[in-house]
Amino acid sequence: MSVQIETSEVLDSATAGASAFVPARDGDGWYPVTPEQSLDQVKAFFRAVYSARNARIVDEFKRTVAALKACEGWDELPEREKYARILEAMGLQSKAERSRDCNDKGIPGSCACGLEYFNRYRCTLRFCPFCGGWHYARLMERYARPIADYICAHGGGLDATLAMLTFTIRADGEMPHPDKARWLMKCVRKWFRRMVPKGRRWGAIFAVETGYELPYKHPGRKAGGWNLHVHALYFGPYLNFGRMGEQGGPAGQLWRKVTQGEGKVIGIKQCPGWRKNPREAVVKALSHHFGYILKPAAESGERLAALEILFSGVRRVHGVGAFYRLPKPGKKASPACPKCGAALPINLRAWHKSERFSVARLEGEGRRELSELRRECGRSRVFGGAGT
Repeated sequence: MSVQIETSEVLDSATAGASAFVPARDGDGWYPVTPEQSLDQVKAFFRAVYSARNARIVDEFKRTVAALKACEGWDELPEREKYARILEAMGLQSKAERSRDCNDKGIPGSCACGLEYFNRYRCTLRFCPFCGGWHYARLMERYARPIADYICAHGGGLDATLAMLTFTIRADGEMPHPDKARWLMKCVRKWFRRMVPKGRRWGAIFAVETGYELPYKHPGRKAGGWNLHVHALYFGPYLNFGRMGEQGGPAGQLWRKVTQGEGKVIGIKQCPGWRKNPREAVVKALSHHFGYILKPAAESGERLAALEILFSGVRRVHGVGAFYRLPKPGKKASPACPKCGAALPINLRAWHKSERFSVARLEGEGRRELSELRRECGRSRVFGGAGT
């Protein structure tokens, strides 16, 4: 049995403070459970590490980046390599290795019919430019249909709305602490529970975001893209935002109260056409929210690494009210072989580094990417030919 710690790994015993026990990793970066190190020992070690590091994580990140920038040849490195080296220096060894291998390595597979193929490896890191589409598709599959089903089942009446909300707080231009993101999400939950009338059916799904790093400093932009904010999709009774010019009315006043004065703008916009076609309205609204994942979060490897540190161990998408525990969609069936139709074993994650091979090597073995084989076989069927 083995476990792999994804959110924080340790470089030396000093990181653990007073803990004398330091678990050993195997060649693939996993922490094997052996007679010498039990699972409870490994868990206790990392709990101590998290507690000690969390309080000083931002200062540690800044010192780490400054030290790396002072190294000879740093400016000549590709941004992707800078990103990986910063993660390594911060103790996120596994994430660094995964980011280097993403899209450049593949996982081989075979079918009983003789088809030899491979799939490109996906690191699944949340700010990876190659994995944005994967995250978007996963979130849309997880939330779009259950939310639309709930709205269709409960209607809501003439005093109900489906709306997009935006919550913002003051920003000082500095990298936020991970606890700030957690605090902001708690404030949003508290706001909804106090704002929605008691006894009414309602639900909301929200995600915490930062602004985007620009390739140059905009003269009127003070926060430098570090402004934490929340996008939400809300279904339920109308909320009291007051009249124009009232700074959000009761809704804005409550937001400033739950954030202890840090809350700034809170905006709301009803989803057009949601009564006529709620499913289409939900898909459009969620596409808007989750579409931020597809955009490049940063221009530099340093900012990408900072975002990874900021949201390490922080869940970004949350449900509240009726959307807290939505029914999960059924598991997808295994993909079929494009040649014979048999189910294929697919391992896109490939946690063990030894399972990942360079694309050049796999192509040299005569393997082809599965997505290309599917397209080719599909075209041949359309034009009346046999599959390859």
